[in-house]
This record gives sequence, C-alpha cells and structure tokens, in this order.
Amino acid sequence: MTPEERVSLTRPDDDGERRAIDDIRKYGVHILHIFDGEGKDPSFSYTVGLWHTHHHPEIIIIGLKEDLRHTLLNNLNYHIGHGRMFTDGLSAKDVLDGYTCYFQEFTEEHFRDYLGWDRWFYEGNNFKAVQMLWPSVHGIYPWDDQASEELKWTQPILTKKPLIIS
Repeated sequence: MTPEERVSLTRPDDDGERRAIDDIRKYGVHILHIFDGEGKDPSFSYTVGLWHTHHHPEIIIIGLKEDLRHTLLNNLNYHIGHGRMFTDGLSAKDVLDGYTCYFQEFTEEHFRDYLGWDRWFYEGNNFKAVQMLWPSVHGIYPWDDQASEELKWTQPILTKKPLIIS
C-alpha cells in the first residue's frame, strides 16, 4: 500500500477508522487510549501515524493517567514535527517536567497485543515503535531495586532496560 492509499478517505470501513485517518491527515497522528475494564492490565496510550507522517517510531506510554498520556503524546508529536527525535536509546529531561524519560525500542513480539491499530494502519508490522519509560514521583524507575510492585505492574517494561550513563 502506498502512503497516499494509507490515508485515503475511501479506505475506512467504519467511524473509528475514518476518525483515525482524518486525525492523521490533519494532525499527523491519531492517539488511542486502551484500558482494561476488569483492572487486570494497566492502561496505556499509543500513537498511530508518526511513522507515516514523520518516519518516526510510534510511541506507547503504559501507566500514568489518560489525560497526561494524551498531553504527552500530543506534545511529542509537536516536537517530532519540528525535527526532534525520541528514538531507541534516547532520553529526555523536558518531556515530563523534572524527570528523565527514556525511549526504548518496542519489539514486534508485543505489536499484536499492544499496537493493533498501528498494525491495521500499516497492514502488518512494517513500522517501528518505542516505549516511553517514566519514573515515579520519587524518581524511581520500574527496574530499580527499590521499585514497588505497584510501579512494576503499572509500567511493565516491554523493552530492554535503558543504558543509563551518569
């Protein structure tokens, strides 16, 4: 499928697909929020369209409140549109005020379970993605020895742990 066909207004089969295509055409990205009504899995949000629009990996954020995830993903899209990159192995101190966030490759083995709309949009796994990893309010990351079980559950690390150079 060509990039033009991917965002064609004749492609969508339903209102959800139409909205996704419309958002990508207008804003360069569509953001999805996923939650488990039974509370067995943490909520997460992810982008659809960054790879198409900017040739930048899609971004997934697991945990945090939905409105914060939405704001963060919109802000990341804005910065990406102005030439900034949030790719595998990079960190940023200005994404979440006062905290360092890490961006690590989100491997294809997790695409089916987490990035279903991306798989629809790209007709398979022909895109890259990163997970944004964030600390607790005390600056503790899920991989730290002092991380609580709640933090580890809220933000499962579905990437390799970041290389942290102090």
